[in-house]
Amino acid sequence: MTNADDLFDQASNNIERLGLREIPFTESPIDLQSETLQRIFTGREDKLLQTFNLFKSRDRRRILVYGRIGIGKSAFLLEVLSVLRRKKKQMLTTYISLPANLDLATTALIALARDMPNDEWAQQQLYQMGIPTAMILKERNSEVTANMVFGGKLGEKDLPVTKPQYPTVSLETLLERSQQKYPEGVLIAIDDLDKQDPSTVRKLMHDAQGMLKGRAWFMLTGHPMGMTGDLLTSERGLFDLQLKLEELDQPTTYKMLINYLNSARINNDCKDPNDPRAVLPFLPKTAKKFCEASFGKPRLFNRLGSIVLSTAADLHAETITQEVLEKGLKAAAHSLPLQAALTFQEERVRALLLARGGLSDETVLMEDLQQLGVRTFSELLPILERLEEADLAHQLNQDDTKAFAPIPLPAADEELSLNEPKQ
Repeated sequence: MTNADDLFDQASNNIERLGLREIPFTESPIDLQSETLQRIFTGREDKLLQTFNLFKSRDRRRILVYGRIGIGKSAFLLEVLSVLRRKKKQMLTTYISLPANLDLATTALIALARDMPNDEWAQQQLYQMGIPTAMILKERNSEVTANMVFGGKLGEKDLPVTKPQYPTVSLETLLERSQQKYPEGVLIAIDDLDKQDPSTVRKLMHDAQGMLKGRAWFMLTGHPMGMTGDLLTSERGLFDLQLKLEELDQPTTYKMLINYLNSARINNDCKDPNDPRAVLPFLPKTAKKFCEASFGKPRLFNRLGSIVLSTAADLHAETITQEVLEKGLKAAAHSLPLQAALTFQEERVRALLLARGGLSDETVLMEDLQQLGVRTFSELLPILERLEEADLAHQLNQDDTKAFAPIPLPAADEELSLNEPKQ
């Protein structure tokens, strides 16, 4: 009977048969400290240049990076931070994903305090919020007996866990302390505002206007539905630069595939797009087909890439032929809806989307709305955006109306034979 160790070795051998040490695709942002980020980040040169131009100014700036879910906002943000850490040694750069139920001032305070591990006052701010600190902190008190000269002693107890009463003031104090050590300034990057309800984001931004115009640089990322209302952009002038990230074009996506594969290949560092070795284990034709299937959306690219390579490994393939790619995409068509855990209503909307090949305010029928139990197309928008978030739909670029189409993956097989021998 094959034991678990043998299965582990078999899995490793299956990946190595493809010429790879590991599957390089990942949905999660690469660690900021990892050198892998430098190797795989691709494109966005014009947006990076616009961003870096601001950092040549002495004035503190506020930058908004926005775009639809899965478009690569977090990767862009981390690439900017990675470059600044290498090029501006006297600037403190901090990163945090916006936690649920926290205001922006407290979020910024946490991000900054975490990157000041040797500052006791900064660590006290974390400790009092119940957040692990880089140093052990105790509250000192004195106990005095009747003998005032000989009876006094110092005692220690844990600091109380409390919510900051004035997080904006605490942040301002911490910024003053940090600027003594970092003369080139402090950058606070707050990611994932699009994970909050748009109305919540607007309130957070309204309350944080004073903070954003304070002592620090700020970079924020969010979804256009929550971030580009009148409060956040031109009318209030809150941001100095607003960068909208779009889907990557096919040549850039092809180059991104090369970079990802190159970061994990064994004895092959070819990166020339004109050389077939650059996309191994894909064949050039299947590499282009894969890039087309990903629609230039970085997260969908990573999800599909992971499933396609896993399928190829299970098939004991050495190269990703058209047949192997087709089976990988069918496996994705089966697994993506399972990962999404759609509600019954979302499943019904997805079924209609697949049947019609697209939905918009101009094409949806009144009988469709009645069957779905809604009165207007606008009531379907949150569900369609949820499908887009799950990589089961994509929004078409139309100026006058919102339109969605399904991700055109092959119909999923009921049972995919993963142990079928390679032809």
